Amino acid sequence: MALKEVAKDLKDKLKKEHGDKLKSLILPLDDNCVEELEVLAVVPSRTVVGQSMKYMQTDPKKGQDILVKACLLTSKEEVLNDDGLFYACSALLTDLIPLRQGKFGRV
Repeated sequence: MALKEVAKDLKDKLKKEHGDKLKSLILPLDDNCVEELEVLAVVPSRTVVGQSMKYMQTDPKKGQDILVKACLLTSKEEVLNDDGLFYACSALLTDLIPLRQGKFGRV
């Protein structure tokens, strides 16, 4: 299995800039997942999630586009130009949306 990693100096620079909001995503470069690409992204903000969700029902591709373009920090053009990378990235970014499960209390 071959993994194309992001350079360590770039990781360190982005980590200083974004802190624990920075995440590493591993995307398959082929259907057999033999080759993979590491990309760095930030956790989607409330604003980005709101803009993205506005289109998810009527134009899902536009909603995914907003998410990928706003959150992806490395290899953006490569991901946007490859359907497999784009959909894998979009799915992982959706999983990064911070959701907490609430519960009901007693009144």
